[in-house]
Amino acid sequence: MGLYRGASWTAARNAPGSFALFGGSAFTKEYVFGLEDYRSATWSQNFVASIAGSISSIAISQPLDVIKTRIQNQNFESKQGGMAVVRDLLKNEGAKGFFKGLTPKVLIVGPKLIFSFTLAQSLIPIFGQ
Repeated sequence: MGLYRGASWTAARNAPGSFALFGGSAFTKEYVFGLEDYRSATWSQNFVASIAGSISSIAISQPLDVIKTRIQNQNFESKQGGMAVVRDLLKNEGAKGFFKGLTPKVLIVGPKLIFSFTLAQSLIPIFGQ
C-alpha cells in the first residue's frame, strides 16, 4: 500500500488544477478576446488562452502538489499524514513553502500543458463538424 501513498492528495490536486485550466482559458477567451463562441477562436487565441489556463492551473494546484510530494518522499516507515505535513510546513517554512518549486514547474510542465491544450482546443471544433 506504500506505493499508493499520496494518492488522495493527487486526486485533490487534480480537481482544482483542471478547473483552473479550463476556467483560465475560458476567462481569457471571453474577457480578453471578447469571444462569445469559443469554437471560433483562432489558433493564436487558443494559444494565449492555453498559456493563461496552464499557468493558473499550475499555480492553483501547487500547494496540494507540495503536500503530495512531501508525503511521497517520506521513508516507508514514516506514517505522517497530509495534515501533519501541512502543519509542519506552515510552522517551519510559512505559507510561501506551499509554492516552492513553482517556477521550475511552470517552465517544465507549462510548455507541455500549453501545447496539448492548444492542440486540443484547436482540433475540437474541426472534429465537431
